[in-house]
Amino acid sequence: MIRHLALSALLLAGPGALVAEDKPATIAEVPKTERLKPEQWCATHDVPKDMCTTCDRKRIPVLKKAKDWCGEHDIAESLCVKCDPKAKDRLDAQRPNEKAKSAK
Repeated sequence: MIRHLALSALLLAGPGALVAEDKPATIAEVPKTERLKPEQWCATHDVPKDMCTTCDRKRIPVLKKAKDWCGEHDIAESLCVKCDPKAKDRLDAQRPNEKAKSAK
């Protein structure tokens, strides 16, 4: 009986109920995080310095051990904008303000 109710609920919800939408996160969905200081940001690779595997390849095994590695794109999974469109919003929230960059 419970299986029939669950199946009925899915059928009533429609096909979109099972498919995740790839839409940009709204401001409310982006976790509150403070912007990094310019010296904490790798401007060359546009990621936080402590996550930049291009500048420091020794970080890769650490990220792999933490299961935060996208082998397809060779970047931390939490930073991979190709696999997770919301990663762009998280990076934008951390990126230093332009004013702080130009003040130096």
